[in-house]
Amino acid sequence: MKFTRYFTRLFSFTDNEKRVLILLAIGFMVGVGIAAYQGFRADLDIVDHSEQYRQQDTVFLDRSEQIPDREDDESPPLTLLAPNSINVNTATKEELTLLPGIGDVYAERIILYREDHGEFTEPAELLNISGIGERRLEQIKPYITF
Repeated sequence: MKFTRYFTRLFSFTDNEKRVLILLAIGFMVGVGIAAYQGFRADLDIVDHSEQYRQQDTVFLDRSEQIPDREDDESPPLTLLAPNSINVNTATKEELTLLPGIGDVYAERIILYREDHGEFTEPAELLNISGIGERRLEQIKPYITF
């Protein structure tokens, strides 16, 4: 109560204002204490996680040494395809995905375009499909027929 008398004389607060100030001061001290505790816990967690990350990196490095290197990860081995081996007008989705740079999404787009607009007559018509540009067309040209 000496604390409240001191404030009363110094600032002349009402009883309600004194209670609010005391409540705010207590809330502030509790908040500072919680923040300090969380900061202390965070420091401990960082140490634990850094050791865990080091262990995971070691496992990753060990596994990556076992994976054989491939020159081109985007496309399947082209030894499966012969020149002019896939007819884009009759090919299934699985057959179209064998083409370099053509995955499931592009294969579906080719099939939908074929169903909506009829058969392809020349390679340039594939440029009308969203996502197929000059570069991708040049990659697949040797393996397609009409």
